[in-house]
Amino acid sequence: MRGLAPEAGAPRAALGVCAAALVVVVLIGLSQPDPAAKTTAMAVYVTGLASALLTLRWRLRRTPPATPDHQLWANLGRALVAGVLAVVVIVVGNATGGAGTWVPPTLASLMLLGVALNYLGVIRWTSPTEHRARVDPDHLVNAVCCALVLVAGALLAASAWTGDQRLLHDSRFPLLVQAACSLVEAAVMAGTTRGWARRGDLRPVVLTAALLAGMGINLTLLVVRDPSGLLPWALLPHGVWAAALALCALLPQVAHPRDRHDVAVSSTSGFAVVVLALPVAAVAAQRGLGVVAVLATAALLGSATRLLLDVRELRQVLLERRASLVDDLTSLSSRRGIHAVLERALSEQRPLVVAVLDLNRFKDVNDALGHAAGDQLLRTVAARLRSLLLPGEVAGRLGGDEFVVVAPCCSPTTPQERAAELGAAITCQLSAPAPLGALVVQVEASTGTSTWQPPSSPAAPEDDDGDAGSLAARLLRAADAAMYDAKRSGGGWVPHDAARHDDTAGQLALATDLRAALVTGQLLLHHQPQVRADSGTPVGVEALVRWQHPRLGLLGPECFLDLAETHGLMGLLTEEVLRLGVAQQGAWRRDGLLTRLSLNLPASALHDLDLPRRVDALLLEHGVPGSSLVLEVTESVLLRDPERSRTVVQALRGSGVRVSIDDFGTGHSSLARLQGLAVDELKLDATFTGELLVDERSRTIVAGTVAMAHALGLSVVAEGVEDDATLGALRELGCDEAQGYFVARPMPAAQLPVWWRERGGPIGCLPAAGAEGDGSTGRSLVHEH
Repeated sequence: MRGLAPEAGAPRAALGVCAAALVVVVLIGLSQPDPAAKTTAMAVYVTGLASALLTLRWRLRRTPPATPDHQLWANLGRALVAGVLAVVVIVVGNATGGAGTWVPPTLASLMLLGVALNYLGVIRWTSPTEHRARVDPDHLVNAVCCALVLVAGALLAASAWTGDQRLLHDSRFPLLVQAACSLVEAAVMAGTTRGWARRGDLRPVVLTAALLAGMGINLTLLVVRDPSGLLPWALLPHGVWAAALALCALLPQVAHPRDRHDVAVSSTSGFAVVVLALPVAAVAAQRGLGVVAVLATAALLGSATRLLLDVRELRQVLLERRASLVDDLTSLSSRRGIHAVLERALSEQRPLVVAVLDLNRFKDVNDALGHAAGDQLLRTVAARLRSLLLPGEVAGRLGGDEFVVVAPCCSPTTPQERAAELGAAITCQLSAPAPLGALVVQVEASTGTSTWQPPSSPAAPEDDDGDAGSLAARLLRAADAAMYDAKRSGGGWVPHDAARHDDTAGQLALATDLRAALVTGQLLLHHQPQVRADSGTPVGVEALVRWQHPRLGLLGPECFLDLAETHGLMGLLTEEVLRLGVAQQGAWRRDGLLTRLSLNLPASALHDLDLPRRVDALLLEHGVPGSSLVLEVTESVLLRDPERSRTVVQALRGSGVRVSIDDFGTGHSSLARLQGLAVDELKLDATFTGELLVDERSRTIVAGTVAMAHALGLSVVAEGVEDDATLGALRELGCDEAQGYFVARPMPAAQLPVWWRERGGPIGCLPAAGAEGDGSTGRSLVHEH
């Protein structure tokens, strides 16, 4: 036989014996057998069963233990043993004269036992890996109940048709049970193994065909044979099944993905059994068919119990789903709950406002006070959001420190009006100090809003063409984009503007490219020289980052710095710029250029206590002294967390690194407050130098700033010098250094040595790193002057 296991010589012979036994039983049945021939047929039949059992045992010994296939063959073998016991019952019944009393019910019970054992094998065969060692009761219970109700219904119909109420003890009763069991087994076998034949596994096909053939034989015997002539034909269905099992044991074993059984299957079949069993039990009880009523009632109780278990599972699922819609920490709606609220409101065609807000500097609270304080702050924010809600509005937590408000609007309020109200209310409420135990912290938030009106509205958006789910996602993305715009602006509320915020796909692709650029060396630095205001002698350069994009060409910092901040790449970007800048400084030193390099740091850098160590390591690696490095930061960064900033600044200056305050005058500080920060340099913002010649107030501010900075021991660098007159005015006011397009435009590192030597910049040998203090600069990566 092609396709069978090549090493199965003895099992093939056993399969041949089983098939031959079936042929002999058929021939005996066709010869109108006498009692002696029937006995011979039963002996041959037992020989065939024994041969099939030997084949199954051979397969069992070659199947690894604790696998679904091992459980399959073990239980199918036990089912065959139940068949052998059935033959013993027939022999004993014929010998003792009990063939019409206790033999039919006993045979039926053994057949039901065989069904249960077959199911234990099949269910474990098709169960997922994590359920191999357990029995899924759904199909087993439903199979037995289906068989019981089919038998009870058939007995009821037969008794009504023939008027005979003793069919339970008739020799046709086991045939009826076997037909019902075969039908149910074939249905479940086909349902649980659908698609296996396409993967080359013919075993379920063979077993299903054997079950259907056995059912056909049983039904034929019930219709065309009289009770006295059933043997040996009654042996055939079980014999066909045994031969099919022996054949399957020799077929190749095919691995399959294990699928969980769908509870809907057990629930549907259980409900069908209840519907059928109720009238059968009632009619059987009315006609005095006690055993039939008991069978139907057993099926009814079994399926009802299974349905109750399903209801309990469904209730648990509903509870878990409800819990998944609520955030555990704040008791607001979860992300899933917010999506459900949004989709429901959109399906009702109600005008909507979606507000997404993110807490500013929440990480600082977690880092400084611990996660317990952070959780308390989140609960405080949740309580404040609830106080802002109107009836029908819902607040939720999207995750971390990000919250959302969904506000359906009622006439006459328009979504735009409600968005403005919400934005102002959230900004006001969350700006109030929040008590955290013995401490009080200032809470601020960045809020973005998006709005939606039904298509019938005159102001309906043009892109309102998706279903509720996709539209809900677009509204959240729009509010999120506006929120990040507000965060970049320092907080507050920003409404969604399609012209500014709707390049989501392009920005996401660019962010992916930027992440790759940081590890493939696509970033580079251009350098803008700085000169002494009095003599024009070069004293240093400011490094400005560029991105050599493989497709878009050379990109300036304005194209990707906000993107890096939004997608959490600013830390990696800062490390790469520091590495490139210090490495270039080391190369210039080796060529004899006595440059001073300024580098910009983002807002979060001076809150990183490990920054000084990493800067020291870079300086040491490239042989650069700290005094030739300046790190530039904005004044708002220094004043946001003064204690931590002071610690980092002192550690940097201890290594010789200079610290400069960039864009000075655009924040909310004063020189008096800056006195305690121990910085080295101020950089005047270009808004002051650009108005120096035309605005006397600007000239007065610059003069006062220079005088007070010198009094505090700070040097002053003016940005944005565009002409010689402005440079002369700065020189008159005592400004120390200047940079801008009048001095030089940013240039690649390779061009700087020529420019430096032409302008008389200092050249010579610098002391080795460590001979003097380290230095690091923080120039803005965005602005160039």
